[in-house]
Amino acid sequence: MSHLCCYRVAVIQTLPASGTSAAPPLWQVEALAEVATARIELRRYQLPRPSAMHELDPAPIFSAVEPRAGGARGIVRFEGAQPHPVGRLMLRPGGVPMHSRGDGGALTIMTCRFDPAFFARAVPQEDWDDARLRRCAAIESRGVGDAAARLLAELRTPGFAGALAIEALVQLLAVEIGRVFHPPAPQRVTGGLAGWQLRRIEARLADAAGDWPTTTELAALCGISRSHLSRAFAATTGTTLAAHGAALRIRQARALLTHTDLPLAAIAHRLGFATPSAFGAAFRRATGMTPAMLRRGGI
Repeated sequence: MSHLCCYRVAVIQTLPASGTSAAPPLWQVEALAEVATARIELRRYQLPRPSAMHELDPAPIFSAVEPRAGGARGIVRFEGAQPHPVGRLMLRPGGVPMHSRGDGGALTIMTCRFDPAFFARAVPQEDWDDARLRRCAAIESRGVGDAAARLLAELRTPGFAGALAIEALVQLLAVEIGRVFHPPAPQRVTGGLAGWQLRRIEARLADAAGDWPTTTELAALCGISRSHLSRAFAATTGTTLAAHGAALRIRQARALLTHTDLPLAAIAHRLGFATPSAFGAAFRRATGMTPAMLRRGGI
């Protein structure tokens, strides 16, 4: 596999009034590993403020951005899709042009440029429609995040049999990305919830505003006991009701922080947290950043 990264990057920036020497490279490679299935780089970027880029590569590239003080803000638009805020974990499908704008500055990013044939086996996807491309812009998957973190750790500090570890972690990362776009088919379960019961639960959780529903209330909506609801919900969805509710609250918090000007205290109350500090702690545990960092444009 070639050692060259062949995608094109054009940076739009305001030039100084007087002539200067050639612009410095956009990034420096701090660590590098190459295996049969991918080329992995740890890059230190120094981007113009603000920055705009157009990128195109025949190979799929996954990137994981390390959080920075003050956060970073960016918007990405894949050709054929609507603009979307860029997330900490992102996939650029091979052959799909991508346009991005951000506040620039210093960023540390791990990139994994997959071999196209290998990636096509792991993530068989011919139609990158708007919904899938928007998901690419901000991947939310614990499996992908964990695999990326382990790959980054091995890249930074190679251990015994490092090449084998890198190869295995690249394959695991590709599998986890594939599962984002190909979730397991729902299975028929015994003792699970009926469709109408699930819909009532989801509707009540979505409409919660300052009075996050208790398990007792949700059980009453479904006409069953609390213990039955807990068992049936887990059997039907593969997760606990508490974990589902917590993840939903974090998704709602992201939307409110990004798309409204509500004070943090109002958001905490709306999502049923006892105090703003409890909201902040839960949000940081789930996302790795504070609500204020996300509101400032953290990715």
